[in-house]
Amino acid sequence: MTTSLQGLLADTWWYAMTARLGDEEFKNLVDMRVNQGFNAAQVVVGIPPETTPENPSAASPFGAAWTREGVFNERYLLHARERIRTMNRAGLAAIVYGAWGPQINWLGVERMTDWWKAILDHTADLEVIYCLTGESNLQAVFSDLALFRNNPGLIKLSDSFSSRWNVLNRLAARTQRSSKILRERRRAWSRVLESIAVLTDKSFIIHPLPRDMGFECVDHSHLLAANTAQTGHSSESRSRLYRLPLAHSAMNDGAARGFINLEPWYEGILGMFYGEDQLFAYWSSMLAGAISFCYGAHGIWNAGDGAFLNHWGNQTFSAALALDTPRLLGVSHRLFKPYLGQPAKVNFLEEKGTLLSIERRFFQGSIIFIPEAALVSDHPDGTYWLPMKGVFTENYPARGQVVIIQNT
Repeated sequence: MTTSLQGLLADTWWYAMTARLGDEEFKNLVDMRVNQGFNAAQVVVGIPPETTPENPSAASPFGAAWTREGVFNERYLLHARERIRTMNRAGLAAIVYGAWGPQINWLGVERMTDWWKAILDHTADLEVIYCLTGESNLQAVFSDLALFRNNPGLIKLSDSFSSRWNVLNRLAARTQRSSKILRERRRAWSRVLESIAVLTDKSFIIHPLPRDMGFECVDHSHLLAANTAQTGHSSESRSRLYRLPLAHSAMNDGAARGFINLEPWYEGILGMFYGEDQLFAYWSSMLAGAISFCYGAHGIWNAGDGAFLNHWGNQTFSAALALDTPRLLGVSHRLFKPYLGQPAKVNFLEEKGTLLSIERRFFQGSIIFIPEAALVSDHPDGTYWLPMKGVFTENYPARGQVVIIQNT
């Protein structure tokens, strides 16, 4: 069973295979997203980001995926398989991440390859897309317990969390600058990909850091089914939401495989990026040429209780579940999905770095997204759609987002 990478509306559940989500919570989340119009979710079958095999938050009800010594947990794999089957039965494909970038330092290339072979064995008959690793070049020293074991005086527990976090981030940034380490990491993950891609007919992609594109993260990008990006969780990334898919479309060797932003800003992360930003991300990136869209909400991705990983914010799982944005994204996706795959030309207009409009012109008409109607008085006629309400309207709005559909 091969799942198309085109037309996905995916949620992000990095901790969905852990005991942080009970069976009933997991099933309710699956059903909710399906009812809202989602058809996929990103999950980690392994050790989730920002944690370690020793951390209880990484464990399923049957323990963690594997130990630091490379001992695999068969019961974990069977549990993950059952949860993916639950997703599939409801209508969600699983985008399966086998690891997070730095973890290849813990297992090594050969054992990480073995782990991926175990994932393939347990999911071969399921509706899945494979993501080799999350943040392939991340040198996340702050998530590796070896840092504390080797440098016990580095960080004092009496320091404030923000002070400790700043120290760790500075160390991580210093490590990131080592080109030799980055070359070695790229080659390590490339070796894993080369070994496992030939074992399945299912698609492989990779999740990069915000500075990278997926095709740049491995030596043999022809093994990747789509080019990918992470625009990250900063307001400065706004223009990258549409500029990256446009840049991909201009590539002679890659445009045919499509582009997906696997991690735009999460809703509610750091207390920011709520509905209007999420709908901006959807319409600007899809009209610029993305073939699918990935949503994430702080509190959902980490199965949060307000304390766990709260350096990203304290929005909880229950608070994130109450957000109306996923429903609005589902309605917008149903509206746009019939246009996917059609040849089109893209035009956009900016003023002082602010996107005024972006248009995707097809043979039979066009779709135009205007982020702020009040800034565009000379607008074209057509059918008006209000993304933040999920409805059509007869008149061009005085303010707010509007999508204009023209048929010729």
